[in-house]
Amino acid sequence: MENFTFITTCQNGKKIFERPFTILKSGIQYDIFVKALSQLSLTEEFHKEIVDMKYIVGTNSCVPITKDDEIVYVLRKGKKGPTPMVKNRNPLKCSFLTIVLKQIKPFDYLLVSICVGEESELEPWDFKFYNQYTWEKWEDIDEESYQKCLHFWTTHALIYDEADIALQLSI
Repeated sequence: MENFTFITTCQNGKKIFERPFTILKSGIQYDIFVKALSQLSLTEEFHKEIVDMKYIVGTNSCVPITKDDEIVYVLRKGKKGPTPMVKNRNPLKCSFLTIVLKQIKPFDYLLVSICVGEESELEPWDFKFYNQYTWEKWEDIDEESYQKCLHFWTTHALIYDEADIALQLSI
């Protein structure tokens, strides 16, 4: 596979590959990463799964909002819309990994993403819901998914991280 690196074989014999540096960027220890992937059983073209490793594998920077939180809205580097961030909070220790893979050949899968934490939702401004050039909402969106996103991002925020911010939109 050109430009892809073999990681491991999953439980039902499918091979899993990564783009350069996917594992490195995840911040997850390599042996934990491989163990989680090798437990999967892949059958669908697009596979998303939350794996509970039963021990702390890292920290999750997406946290539920409390009434005492100070929330600011920012444009994160490389993103097209606003994200809520919470100041003066620390990431939560977590045993869950969220893994997303895409089938690229009948027996080969590409790791799309892996992160510490349970599943979050797309941000409401995502290209799945909005035309990124006109900012008009697509007519044929899945309204139920869109409402789930709105609810999630009004009850959750990312931990404030200046290194991830391109522009702060609120004070």
